[in-house]
Amino acid sequence: MGVFYATIVSTYIFNILARISYDKKYRGLAIFWVALVTTILVIVSGLRDGIGDTPFYKHSFDLLVQNPDSFTFEGDFFLSLLSLFLMQISTDPQILIFVVALVTNVLNTIMFNKYRSYLELQFYIYIASGYYLVTMNGIRQCLAAAILFYCTPLIIKGKFKTYALYVILISTIHQSALVFIPAYFVVREEAWSKRMIQFMVVALVCIIGYQLISPLIFKALEDTTYGQYGTSAEGGSSIMRTIVNAVPVVLAFLKRKELKEAWPDKNVFVNMSIINLIFVALGMFNWIFNRFTLYLQLYNFVLIPYIIKNCMKGKERRLIYFCLVVCYFIFMYYEQVIGQGLQYKSKYFDFNKLLYY
Repeated sequence: MGVFYATIVSTYIFNILARISYDKKYRGLAIFWVALVTTILVIVSGLRDGIGDTPFYKHSFDLLVQNPDSFTFEGDFFLSLLSLFLMQISTDPQILIFVVALVTNVLNTIMFNKYRSYLELQFYIYIASGYYLVTMNGIRQCLAAAILFYCTPLIIKGKFKTYALYVILISTIHQSALVFIPAYFVVREEAWSKRMIQFMVVALVCIIGYQLISPLIFKALEDTTYGQYGTSAEGGSSIMRTIVNAVPVVLAFLKRKELKEAWPDKNVFVNMSIINLIFVALGMFNWIFNRFTLYLQLYNFVLIPYIIKNCMKGKERRLIYFCLVVCYFIFMYYEQVIGQGLQYKSKYFDFNKLLYY
């Protein structure tokens, strides 16, 4: 866990330096600090071994090296196609893990900078919320999410055809991305409008009546890769996770007037946050719904710091900022240390010796 502590502290400090540099118009220096942050995130993620489904993807890479002819353009084929290309450079499966970590974290960093406010808080929540760790577990879906997140300006500008084309291409990485074609029309609605309130009421009814509607949901999913969740006995996520993901929605509602005046592009981010909360709440019943939040949580990492910086002042701003830093660290410790007993390992580099010896 020491590696993650070092990562969150170092990236926090470097992002503060980046924000100060941006404020003082030293753009080149700011880009240097941000690049350093990205390098840390990519190296830690890209050199990992044994976290989540990493061994599975390494094994799949090895099998493809042994039999390249086994590749087919079926299902979520993109990662296999990428593996075919990468094996021309190296047959070490770590190259796949590193390249995916590179693309995922670079794209997320670009978007955090594009919609930056408190840059250090954006990355802090990205790590402390557990999302950064999840990029090392659900690597296909997080890669798809990063690319889809990068397409956010297309939603804001109303370029549906281009956006839909990108979503279809991204679905070759993970088919669940197709959900965001209809979601396009929902998130472009005015935040807290009558239609969004109606949408939220319907979602609340679904959450309350989950036991009644769940058979219909899993009946529709039975022929997909998610069909197995209908008979899964794993249960769902904790109520603490739901509370954490409710924070940006509550803040956005309380500061809706200030947000409307300060940020023309707020609708997409607020509505994505609302949909995220709905899926997290449903995720308390079954983990399948939490899979969709991997696309949505990224918007929280932009929304929360933006509200604090631009919709709050003085003591209120400092208090909320400090409370978020403390509470997210507690959440990180609870989820990753107590809940998962996380241990970082890399066969290429002993980070623990670097940190402690």
